[in-house]
Amino acid sequence: MKKRKHRRKAWKIVLAVLAVVILFAAIVVFGFRTRSIEVEGNEYYGESSILAWIENDKLSVNTLYLFLKYDYLGADVPTAVESMTVSLKNPWTVHVTVREKEMLGYVDYDGAFLYFDRDGTACLRTKEVLDGVPHIEGLVFDVSKVELGSVLPVEDSGIFRRIMDATVYIAKYSLVPDRVVCVDSGIALYFGSVEVLLGEDNYEARLAQVEPILKKIAELYPDTAGTLHLENYDDSSSAIRFVPAV
Repeated sequence: MKKRKHRRKAWKIVLAVLAVVILFAAIVVFGFRTRSIEVEGNEYYGESSILAWIENDKLSVNTLYLFLKYDYLGADVPTAVESMTVSLKNPWTVHVTVREKEMLGYVDYDGAFLYFDRDGTACLRTKEVLDGVPHIEGLVFDVSKVELGSVLPVEDSGIFRRIMDATVYIAKYSLVPDRVVCVDSGIALYFGSVEVLLGEDNYEARLAQVEPILKKIAELYPDTAGTLHLENYDDSSSAIRFVPAV
């Protein structure tokens, strides 16, 4: 008799635990059913693109699953996105905060524009021009091997560092070049008809000279095209060469 009582008691405990588990599962499945997804922080991608990315997962119908997936499980995100974090406004409403990558520049590619980050990773292909991102000309890469999410297959792996260094100091000195061009492993800027050769390094010292020299050139050589040679300039240089176009 005692054994039967123990068995009955054990079964009651098992059934109670099972009932709790079923109740909990029902709450998770039906209580956290996704009804609304809010998106903020996106600029490169439209809201519909972010929603399509999220909803491509069949389990996205559950808000708790989305919370765990994007905040704790290292979920994949679109190539131009640094991270996506999810919070629950209530059990059926998801709020997605998108943090997009900072684009270093863009190039012409396959009838559109291809944007890349500071590591040279191809992040976004679009026909739209994004504000504040420079158009980089002369960047040589193998078009047949371009793949979103991978580093652009360039001939010179150091070019992305040079582009980044140059653009940092272009912004620091409030310069607005008409063109930014990769030339002979270095960087050249164009201000109207004046070409400025920066070379491969020491960009802060060289770009600090650009604005005052351009003003001097405008005084001495008004409406004259030419090349300003800063590719060998450093703090010890006593002269800077401007060569008018023939």
